[in-house]
Amino acid sequence: MPKTPIIIDCDPGVDDIAALLLARQVERFDVKAVTTVAGNVRLEHTTKNALELLSFMGWDIPVGRGSEGPLTRPLVTAEDIHGAGGMGGLSLPGTQKTPEAEPAWDLIYRLAKENPGTLEIIAVGPLTNIATALAKYPELPGLISRIVIMGGAFLAGNTTAAAEFNIYVDPEAARRVFASGIPFYLCPLDLTHQGYITEGELSEIGCFDSPQAKFFRDVLMFGYYDIAAAYTGGKGVPLHDPVAMLFSADESYFTFEECFIGVETRGLLTRGRTVTDCYSDKQLDNNGFLVQTVNREAFIEHIKNLMKKY
Repeated sequence: MPKTPIIIDCDPGVDDIAALLLARQVERFDVKAVTTVAGNVRLEHTTKNALELLSFMGWDIPVGRGSEGPLTRPLVTAEDIHGAGGMGGLSLPGTQKTPEAEPAWDLIYRLAKENPGTLEIIAVGPLTNIATALAKYPELPGLISRIVIMGGAFLAGNTTAAAEFNIYVDPEAARRVFASGIPFYLCPLDLTHQGYITEGELSEIGCFDSPQAKFFRDVLMFGYYDIAAAYTGGKGVPLHDPVAMLFSADESYFTFEECFIGVETRGLLTRGRTVTDCYSDKQLDNNGFLVQTVNREAFIEHIKNLMKKY
C-alpha cells in the first residue's frame, strides 16, 4: 500500500512529543517534514524540542521553523502546564540538527507542490503557520488532500470556559483554515478527553525495551500527569495530540460526521469558541468533519503496538 505524504505542524509541548513518538512508527505515514509554531511554549523552545526529539528517535526529516506568534494577537503560552521548556521539566540530549532555511509556510507550499493532491497535514498546535501559507499561496487549498486538526471544544474549554488552547491562541488563523475549502477533520476536547491513558498503562509502556518508550512514559508522567488528569476526573491523562495523530493513522475506531464548523474571534467571553451545527436544528453549509468518539481500548492498544516497534 502506498504511503501518505504527511506534514506534522506542532508546538512541542508534552502531548506533541508523545504524538511525534507515535508518528515515527506509523507505517502509513511518509512524513516529509515537521513544522513548528509558538503555542505551548515559545518558538525557540518548540523548535529546539522538535530537533532534539527527532535526533533522539533517529528520524532524519526536515524541520521548518514557523511563526513566533499569532496572526494579529499577543502570544499566549501554556508553560504552567508544559513547563518552561515544554517537556514537563525533562530534557533530551542536544543535537547538531538545525531548522531548514525556508520558513514553515514556504516549506508547506513546496511540499504541497511536490505532492499535489496527496499531501496531508496533521496540525496539533495553533494554526498560524497554515493560515500564513494560505495567505501567501492562494493555490494551496487545491494541493492538500486534508488537514487533521487537534483543536476546539463544544462542551467546555481548557483555556477559558468556552475555548480550547490551540484555537484560543490564534482564532483568526483557525477561521482562515476552516474557510479555506481544504477538507478538515477536527478532533476537539470532547473527543480527546475520551482518549486518556492511565498511570498503569503508562507504566506498562515504560517497561518496553527502548529509551523512546521510557521517554514516552516519563514525559507524560512527571510534572504533567496530575495536572492533565484533572480533566478526566483523575482517570488518566487525555492524549490530545496523539488522538489526532492516530485518527489520521487509522479512522476505523473513531466516528465522525460532516458538518459546519466555525470559530468565534471577537467575543470577550467566547474568543476561540468553536461552533458546529451537529448538535443544532440550524443546518448550515458543511465545511468540515467533526470527530466525535474514539474506542479507547483500541486506541490504547494502537499506542502500545507502535511503541513496541522501537
